[in-house]
Amino acid sequence: MTNIKTVTPKELDQWLEADEAVLIDVREVPEYQKHHIKEAINLPLSDVCLDHKHMPNHEGKRLVFQCKMGGRSQKACAKIMAERTGMTVWNLEGGIEGWMAVNLPVNSR
Repeated sequence: MTNIKTVTPKELDQWLEADEAVLIDVREVPEYQKHHIKEAINLPLSDVCLDHKHMPNHEGKRLVFQCKMGGRSQKACAKIMAERTGMTVWNLEGGIEGWMAVNLPVNSR
């Protein structure tokens, strides 16, 4: 049984607005700097682990991963699942491209 779930951009927007989720952007730093979802914390895929010093506190919140289109964030979800079996993690459907496709805001340089 997998505990990797998918969340739509609009659902995630509601969760972030209600402070019910922590969003991790697993893209590389230059990609993140170009444009990112305001609430996203950048932690490149190679650094993703529950014990990483930059992993934000997600106690009591949904832990959501995102990348450009969803592939790298799916890998991040799998890495976390390998660390803690039974933990539920979320992958943003379509990544930041899906987010922007439904006209949700991003911070851009």
